[in-house]
Amino acid sequence: MLKDFWSGDRASRALLAIALFLVLVGSRAALVGYAGSQTPFMDEWDGDWNGLIWPYLQGRLTLDMLIAPFMEHRILFTRLMTLSLFSLSGYWDVLLQMIVNAILGAGEVVAVSFTLARVLRGRFALVAILSACLINVVPFSFDSILLGFNTHFYLLPILSLLGLWLIAGGEAWSARWLAGALAGAASFLCLASGALTLSAGIIVQLMQMASGRRTGLREGLGVAALAGGAALMVGFVPHVPESDACRARSVEEFLSALATLAGWPAGDVLGLLLPLPSVVFCLRAVADRPDLRDARWFNIAALAWVGTQIASLSFGRGQAPLQPRYLDILMLGLTIHFVSALWIVEARALGEGRRTAPVALVTWIALVGVALPRAERHLPQRIEMWRDAIDAGGQNVRLYVATGDATYLAGRAAYSIPYNSPDKLRLFLDAPEARASLPPALLSHSAPRNRVEAFKRRFLRFAPVWISLGLVMLPIAVARPRRRPVEFAAGGAPSERFSG
Repeated sequence: MLKDFWSGDRASRALLAIALFLVLVGSRAALVGYAGSQTPFMDEWDGDWNGLIWPYLQGRLTLDMLIAPFMEHRILFTRLMTLSLFSLSGYWDVLLQMIVNAILGAGEVVAVSFTLARVLRGRFALVAILSACLINVVPFSFDSILLGFNTHFYLLPILSLLGLWLIAGGEAWSARWLAGALAGAASFLCLASGALTLSAGIIVQLMQMASGRRTGLREGLGVAALAGGAALMVGFVPHVPESDACRARSVEEFLSALATLAGWPAGDVLGLLLPLPSVVFCLRAVADRPDLRDARWFNIAALAWVGTQIASLSFGRGQAPLQPRYLDILMLGLTIHFVSALWIVEARALGEGRRTAPVALVTWIALVGVALPRAERHLPQRIEMWRDAIDAGGQNVRLYVATGDATYLAGRAAYSIPYNSPDKLRLFLDAPEARASLPPALLSHSAPRNRVEAFKRRFLRFAPVWISLGLVMLPIAVARPRRRPVEFAAGGAPSERFSG
């Protein structure tokens, strides 16, 4: 019999979660230590400086400015995080933002992996968790890791998936359901695509209705309320003319982008085979009519959320949908498909599909195993180009700040300054507030000696230690004896068995 992963020792699961978190956060810290920089880059000048820190220092920051659009997005939580870290560091500290994002991202991957694997038992659950976490060591979304401003790319899935977990497992208008709807609505204040989070909640509730687990006027009104909330948020997404060039211009372009994203990393044709396990999983779940608290509903809700995000990207970024910053969402979709494939094998291990299901699983894994290395083959060059651009931009900014010579910013090659408008960058740098709040490295000053700086240095310096410690803990967590569920022998005496 397979080890019962979920009914076993909680300490083992906690140890496994900590080990995976250390490996993930260590890998991100290593990347930040190698290619990260104190130099703010591109969107950070508009989003952090011009739209937040500069007005804050001038005493003109208002609540309206906190929720004002940045392009199509209302990034309230990112702005609050930036202000908090600014107050903590005493200056505009994009490196500290990267570190916080690394912690958020690693924690999110571990939490979501454990939650998705709740539909599996024994070694199947363990394989799913290990695979889902360790594949995220590869920094497909390296620009989100290396751009401190991109906190919203981590807060969006955290709030969205938390909200969907609450909605899927609660009766309409219950305290749990209302908390889920609130969390889902809050995801709109991370990125514009958060407006579609409640749509994913509608999808899972309709499927629960189809399976007979939600009935009556109360549930119907719940769906209507979620639909109204989603429509209201979509209506608050501003039209940004500058983004029109990025959008799909026709149905054909939309469908092409949709196929590209849904089929990542295998491509448009073979990639369409990747979601098949999840399609089977959803059909079986509806047919089985599980209780609302059944773990399968969260997987379906997460899949629906990934689908809404892919649809949003296919429309809004149809001209170039495969940007690195979006690949964390596609990785989540791939994880859901893998868990679905394992569930099919596990569910049919003793049924009529006991021979075909494992073959299909091996074929699916082989397809992903061939496609993923192709998707990551250019990562080292891209990261190196990013590092070179940041270093060159930081050097030119330092020289301009030190000398006031405009030639260090004007007439430079692309990405040799960290912003796309030399004149506007000069305006930012010439502000008196900038000289008092820019990172010390850009002002040719030494960093202050305080606990924040000590934490940053140690966090990045010990990246290999975090990874090594996590890798040492992994086999201990996996091999640790697990307690099986209590079984009652004759006469009602409990009999506890242990397995390695």
